[in-house]
Amino acid sequence: MASVTERLRVAAKALVGVFSEDAAKQAYGLLGGIFPGAAGPPPTRGARERAAAYADMPWLHAVADKVSSAIAAVQWQLKAVRPRGEPRAVRVKALQRLGGSWEASLERRARLKRLKEAGELVEVEEHPMLDELLEGGNSYMTGLAMRKTTALHWDLEGEAFWVKQRNALGVPVGAWPIPPHWVTATPTPTNAFFRVSYRGWQGQIPDTEVLWMVNPNPENPYGRGTGMARALADELETDEYAAQFVRMTFINQARPDFIIYPKSPATWSGPERDRLERDWRAQHEGFWRAAKARFATHELGVHEFEDTNFRQLQMVQLREFERDMIIHTWGVPPEILGIVESSNRATIQAASYIFARWVLVPRLEAFRALWQERLVPEYDDRLILDYVSPVEKDREFALEVGTAFPSAWSIDEWRELAEREPLENGDGEVHPVPLGMSFGALEGGGEGALPPDEAAILRRLAGRGRR
Repeated sequence: MASVTERLRVAAKALVGVFSEDAAKQAYGLLGGIFPGAAGPPPTRGARERAAAYADMPWLHAVADKVSSAIAAVQWQLKAVRPRGEPRAVRVKALQRLGGSWEASLERRARLKRLKEAGELVEVEEHPMLDELLEGGNSYMTGLAMRKTTALHWDLEGEAFWVKQRNALGVPVGAWPIPPHWVTATPTPTNAFFRVSYRGWQGQIPDTEVLWMVNPNPENPYGRGTGMARALADELETDEYAAQFVRMTFINQARPDFIIYPKSPATWSGPERDRLERDWRAQHEGFWRAAKARFATHELGVHEFEDTNFRQLQMVQLREFERDMIIHTWGVPPEILGIVESSNRATIQAASYIFARWVLVPRLEAFRALWQERLVPEYDDRLILDYVSPVEKDREFALEVGTAFPSAWSIDEWRELAEREPLENGDGEVHPVPLGMSFGALEGGGEGALPPDEAAILRRLAGRGRR
C-alpha cells in the first residue's frame, strides 16, 4: 500500500501545473531555450477561422459532429482495488497506466474483470469527478455538451482547455471549456499563467487552474497542438469555394447574360438608353414572357456571354473528391455519414466497428491517460479511470462460434443474441445438447479434460436436453 508521503507527492504533482520546480531545475537549460521569454506561444494562425468553419462548412461539420457526439456519449467510470483483508483501497500503478491502444484497453478491462470476480474491485458510483465535473459540466453547459465541445476543440485545433471550477474545499466540481484561440499565451517556467483574451476582456489564469489537453505538433512538441482542420485546410477551402461558385452562378455571377449597345454611340443619349432598358424589362422580364419576340426601330448590337458549363468543370467530381479526402483523413467510414453508394450489408455492419475501434478509442485513450495523470490525483490517487467501451460486440463472430458448437450456450444466451428476454422461471438456463452425445472423454486425465464437478454438470444438462 502506498505511503502517505507517496500519495501526497502524487497529489501535489497534479496541483503544480505544467511546470514543477524540480522539472525546471533538472532541465532548465533546455527549457530556457524552448521558452526564452515570459510568455508561451500564441495560437497558430487561422485558429479562430478553423473553429468558425465548423458552423459554415458542411463536410467539416458532418464529420466533426459525428466524432465529437460519439465521444461525448461515452460513459466514464471510477474504480479502486481493495485486496482481501485490507481495510482500504490501494494504488495499482500498473492498471492506472495500462492504456493507449485498443489492445491495452482490453487487457486493462480483463484485469479489472478478474479483480471484480475475486471480490477485490470497488466500483465508485458516486464521486465529484463523475457527478459534478464529467456529468455536471458547469452552470451553463451539461456534461454532455462540455465533453462534446472538448472533443471538437481537440479534433479541429488539436488542443482543448478546461478552466477548473472548485468548491470551498478546493475540489474540482466543474469545467469550463475555452476555445484554443482565446488562449493567447501558454505558461513558461518564469510565468506560470495562461493568458486569455475574449473580446474586451483579458486576464491571466494560473496554470494550476487550467487543464491543457494537447495533441502535440511534431514540429514543436512543446508548443501548441495541431488538429484535423489545419491538415485539411486546403481541401476544406476548395470545397467551400466550389459551393460558393455554384451559388454565385444562380445569382448571375455579378454579370449579365448579354449586353445591348447601339451600333453608333451617337444615336443614344442617356435618357434614351434608360427608356430602352425600362421598355426591355417590361416586355421580357418574368417566365411568362419567355420566347416573346422583340421589335426594334433601329439596329442594336448584342454581345452574349457563354454559360458556365459545370460538366466541363467537373464540379460534381471535384466536390466528391474533396469530400472523400476529408472523411478518409479523419478515418471515418463513409457508411457512418450515410454514403452507401458502394456499400453492402457487410461493409455497413463493419463500419460501426471500424469507427469505434480506430476513431473513437484512440481519442478516448488519449483523454483517459491525461485525466488519469493530471486530474484524478486531485481527488484520490488510488482511483482508476475507465470508460464503457464504444466497440460493439461482433455479433457475426459470436453467431459463427455458437453455430459451430450450439451446446456451449444456454437457451437464454441464444435469446440474448437475438435481442429477446430470458425465459421465465429459469427455463432458459438449459443447454441444447444433441441426443447421444457422451461426456466420458471429458472426464479423463488428458489435455483439455474438465474437472469432475464440471463434467457432472454437463451430464445433468445433457439429461435435461433429452427431456
